[in-house]
Amino acid sequence: NEFGDAETDSALIRESHIQVTEMTNGCLCCVLVGQMKRALQEMKERYNPDRIIIETSGSAFPAPIAWQIREMEHLGFHLDAILTVIDCINFCGYQDTSYTARLQAQYTDLILLNKWEHVTERQLDIVVDHVNELNTDTPRLKAIAGYGVDPEVVFGLDTALFAISQSAALDATKGHGDDPAPNQPDHHNLEVDLIEISRKWPGDASQLICPNTFVAFLKSLPCEDVYRVKGIVRLAGHAPDEADTSATLSSSSCVAGGLLYIINHAFGRYTFTPLTLTTQIHDNMLARITIMGRDLRTLVPMIQEGTQATDQEIAMHWARRGQA
Repeated sequence: NEFGDAETDSALIRESHIQVTEMTNGCLCCVLVGQMKRALQEMKERYNPDRIIIETSGSAFPAPIAWQIREMEHLGFHLDAILTVIDCINFCGYQDTSYTARLQAQYTDLILLNKWEHVTERQLDIVVDHVNELNTDTPRLKAIAGYGVDPEVVFGLDTALFAISQSAALDATKGHGDDPAPNQPDHHNLEVDLIEISRKWPGDASQLICPNTFVAFLKSLPCEDVYRVKGIVRLAGHAPDEADTSATLSSSSCVAGGLLYIINHAFGRYTFTPLTLTTQIHDNMLARITIMGRDLRTLVPMIQEGTQATDQEIAMHWARRGQA
């Protein structure tokens, strides 16, 4: 489930030759709930898997999704566990501005600390202190880069969170205390600014995106305001590696027709993955990018300059903070 319509994660998975059915441009806990039920039933009928892992968008409340799965128990589904991954580099700033992030840290069976090896011991202590303010009872586990987490640890937890009986109880106490499932069908629009860019390629090599210029644009984005940049771009040549600060694009490295890359940028870090499994919709695609964050209004001129998007090629959706 992806927020926005850039279909980045599905493209990455397809590059590993895995079949994907993706629900985009909506939040799994509200507007896409019906799609989730149909997708789960289809997976059960076609593959009859032992376990299904649902990765929601970062904007999803856990409760409505959990209740939907519990309501499907008569169809053979059982909710095993709710896991929350915390980005140790950026969580302290994000949890101050995101009600959803706080809920995700509160209502979970296991907290996985990610990117902890990229912060100092003191910074990690601060993250843990912030998590403890929200949730002192849930176990925490460090996710090891490159190895992840042992499935034996995360499977078989048999969660007691969000039982159906809790749903009825919460409906009777709406507006009292912290509600893990606020009645806000477009809650993600209350806290996340969204900019979507869609540019078509006319077939002119001079219109291709310069790799170094685009990387410079990514590096210029303030990580405290820009949470995520994702999508597909057609570059004039090979994308520079993030760790290579000396990479330059020479005229001899330009590629006729350009090279399609999946761009994934989060809080100042980015990756380019070559897109090899293309379809007809990619033939004339120059850029299809989703940018998420806060206070993005002030960054519109920078974003338009960095992506060379015209007013007709950019769509903006502003968060309605304070209207919850």
